[in-house]
Amino acid sequence: MGASVGGLYIQAYQRAFSKEVAGLVFSNSSNRVGRVVNGKPVLIWELSEDQIRSTFPLAASVKGPAPSSEDDPFDRLPPELRAVRLWLDYKLWQKWEPTRETPDATLSWRKEFRKEFQDSDASKDPPLGALPVVVLSSDPPAPEAERHSRNEAGPRLDFLSSNTLHVTAAGSGHEIHLYQPDLVAKAVVRAALAIRNGTSLSHP
Repeated sequence: MGASVGGLYIQAYQRAFSKEVAGLVFSNSSNRVGRVVNGKPVLIWELSEDQIRSTFPLAASVKGPAPSSEDDPFDRLPPELRAVRLWLDYKLWQKWEPTRETPDATLSWRKEFRKEFQDSDASKDPPLGALPVVVLSSDPPAPEAERHSRNEAGPRLDFLSSNTLHVTAAGSGHEIHLYQPDLVAKAVVRAALAIRNGTSLSHP
């Protein structure tokens, strides 16, 4: 399962170790990731490697003040987990030096996005065949017209497999697992049962 940009990681893992992956679950995954170049926000898959490198290192001011509380949506966590997250946020803040940031992670994301586009554009057939895929999204299922759009990456997830279930988390923020955890749990169980029973995700 991959949430947000984690959707890129699980797709990359599936490509590298396809025999080890029985299904994929996305949660508001692989959507719009951009960088500001010459004062203008641009999606990273539209940028060249040199353009991305030109945005690094980051300014020291990007670090900002030390975190002192957990705001929405992480204030939805139970108090004990909220305290742990704040502690971790502070530790990361202490360690993070924006002026030492490198473009490696962003370049890796760019590569994976472009690979995702290439795979879904390559043919009319779903690139993952009938692999069970659950797409949890704040948005409704993508229309066919969005299948090859590069305005964002999220809609393409609905077309990765012929065995796909789209679950709309109406009214949810980006972190669906915090806004509607029961919906996420049910989607994962639905995927697991379909895999174990060898049934289609569309089967109730």
